[in-house]
Amino acid sequence: MGQRQNDRRAFRAQVCCVDINLAAVEETRAIIEAEGGECTAHEADVTRADQVAAMVERCLKTYGRIDILHNNVGILEVGGPVEASEESWDRVCDVNLKSMFLTCKAVLPHMEQQGGGAIVNISSIVGIRYLGVPYISYSVTKAAIIQFTQSVALQYAEKNIRANAILPGLMNTPMIVELLKVAYGSGDVEKMIEARNNQCPTKKMGDA
Repeated sequence: MGQRQNDRRAFRAQVCCVDINLAAVEETRAIIEAEGGECTAHEADVTRADQVAAMVERCLKTYGRIDILHNNVGILEVGGPVEASEESWDRVCDVNLKSMFLTCKAVLPHMEQQGGGAIVNISSIVGIRYLGVPYISYSVTKAAIIQFTQSVALQYAEKNIRANAILPGLMNTPMIVELLKVAYGSGDVEKMIEARNNQCPTKKMGDA
């Protein structure tokens, strides 16, 4: 989340970074500040409404308004509808989808009151296409994010609030290494990366 200040020269974002892992969000804050930016680090579990409310309250208290809400929280667990446990299904749905519902629920009234804002939700290419690995809960939540975002966008368009979803393709990030190496057959990380690279039109995954 953040605020934009227009000084006629450039937009300068003041960012409230949120993570369930305080050390990780402090690392991000340090990077932003080292580059001359301004950042507040906040620890929260965005699957819990009380913690989301506290997060929004801190951002408003610090910056006065919220112009941009960026939802980039997600987990992946391998398993089709038979293999995945009910607990796994609930956990992925809570983190990937319920979190966006809760943050939008908390932020939208403030955006409406201030006269506008923008919401950016991270979905995935697996929300519209099967890529050969059975992770049913991940695919379903990423598909749901697309419709969730469209619904918010159309409901709030007349209130000067935009909502968009981004669907990244295959990415090479730390999240994939342990979770997907077995799903690609051999358990060999390098072979998995090669296989995922070959699925991309450019023959190379994106990275963070």
